[in-house]
Amino acid sequence: MNFKKIAVFLLLNIGFIVHTNAHIGSAGIVQEGKAGNYQIQVYVEPPDVIPGVAKVSVLVDGTDIESVKLSPIYYWAGDEGSPREDEALSVAGESGKFQGSIWLMESGAASVKIIINGKRGKGETLIPIAALATAKRDLPESLGWILAGLALLLVGIMTTIIGASTSDSLLKPGVEGDKKSKRRRTIGSTIGLSFCGLLLFIGNNWWGSISKNYRERYMFRPYKATSSIKIENAQRVLNFKIDSNSVEGRWTSYVIPDHGKLMHMFLVRQGTLDAFAHLHPSRKDTLTFEAPLPNLPAGKYLVYADILRFHGLQYTIADTVEIPALKIAQEGFQKQTGDSDDTFVVTNPINTKASTVQDVGISICGSPGVKTPLQDGSSIIWEEKPNQALKAGEVYNLKFSVMSPDGKPAELQTYLGMMGHAAVLKEDGSVYIHLHPNGTFSTTSQQVMEKRVSESTNPSPKFVNAKQFRDSIDNVLFQLQSLTEEERDKRLMGGMVHESKGHHGGSVTFPYVFPSAGNYRIWLQVRRNGKILTGAFDAKVI
Repeated sequence: MNFKKIAVFLLLNIGFIVHTNAHIGSAGIVQEGKAGNYQIQVYVEPPDVIPGVAKVSVLVDGTDIESVKLSPIYYWAGDEGSPREDEALSVAGESGKFQGSIWLMESGAASVKIIINGKRGKGETLIPIAALATAKRDLPESLGWILAGLALLLVGIMTTIIGASTSDSLLKPGVEGDKKSKRRRTIGSTIGLSFCGLLLFIGNNWWGSISKNYRERYMFRPYKATSSIKIENAQRVLNFKIDSNSVEGRWTSYVIPDHGKLMHMFLVRQGTLDAFAHLHPSRKDTLTFEAPLPNLPAGKYLVYADILRFHGLQYTIADTVEIPALKIAQEGFQKQTGDSDDTFVVTNPINTKASTVQDVGISICGSPGVKTPLQDGSSIIWEEKPNQALKAGEVYNLKFSVMSPDGKPAELQTYLGMMGHAAVLKEDGSVYIHLHPNGTFSTTSQQVMEKRVSESTNPSPKFVNAKQFRDSIDNVLFQLQSLTEEERDKRLMGGMVHESKGHHGGSVTFPYVFPSAGNYRIWLQVRRNGKILTGAFDAKVI
């Protein structure tokens, strides 16, 4: 039994004894948009333990703000069952900036409700977050030894008190103790020490069961999957099978489309990051997805698959896969037969200028402030100062401007219901995120939470048969695929007004916070003249 654990348990429970016998590598969430008539930028730092405190920073335009209030809303409880708002405080010296915190008491799908009051009226927004325990707190070693010393002192005091109560306390005043009283003291002290030991043993087992229950029931366990490649009709096909032991099998039947796709999968060649694909695998059964591969060069690839469950909780499933070279005579290319929105690009390795791949079209990787050509003859610029390192932990608006071949701002079209998509990956693969102009969360997840809040009676969601739910989702996907691109994008927009700054005039902006220092690669995807264009950019973060 660990002595420090025993000591801490004794110290925390001594009063009872005397008196009477509980998004990979990018946890932060950023929203850029509007709340009523207010332009806002919100940054939420969720806790890594539940219960825990989420820190919220709100930047509002203008000087007419009277109050900013925050509250957590849980999917299962809804608006009616959530605690009342706490007020965020203005930050001295920073106009329009407010900071506050909220307690997240339950695990699962949740959101932060932000209410702004001012001269422009009342504005509200709802930011979905994942209230998930991803860590277990360890006691600092120095504090452990201090508590252990105090616990020893308390055990000694308790043993002395019990021993004295059975010997010296029974003697009349002025009478010295004899052998009999000394023997009673020894027996009493032994009984007291044994009692403390028994209590510590029981307490340690109780604490151990609490800790085990926390690890097994409350700590988030990432979904796992096995990726493999098979050859069908001279086509490499990626088979992605979710491990049933890592999930509650039936819950994978309750996956809903996000931006019109059941799964968004990103493949990046490991180490060099010079080959990138954004795929949308089709579902073969509850746990299995498949996607024909484009003309990616052979090598070991990092796999990141995003899925969204019915209650708005998004999951990223990570894996690796070895993609073999495809032996095709004559053409050197394989026919792409996957989803019509699947894309890929090959560029130079990270932090180098020359490409190692010669048999496919190469796209040059850009850098801040440098005009970079795209696949259709247009060009793109990352509107950031050249040769300037970015800082980890700061909110950045990653703004990219696309220009047509004649040098004028390009007219961009929606792509999967958004004005653009971006993927950010750290060189070692430890950080990955799929970004949108509205922020670092899924718009579909936000819509799910908003619908839940609008249900004033907050009824518990009615679950239908898993197969019926899955079939109904497949039917929706089939209907979407039967629409024209324009009709489909309009349907995916859902009538919402896109509120991100700067997507007009050929530019699109993605708010993001780099979580740690290192080398990153950013892939930006936009649509122009019906063609999906992909630009790659390198960033150094300190």
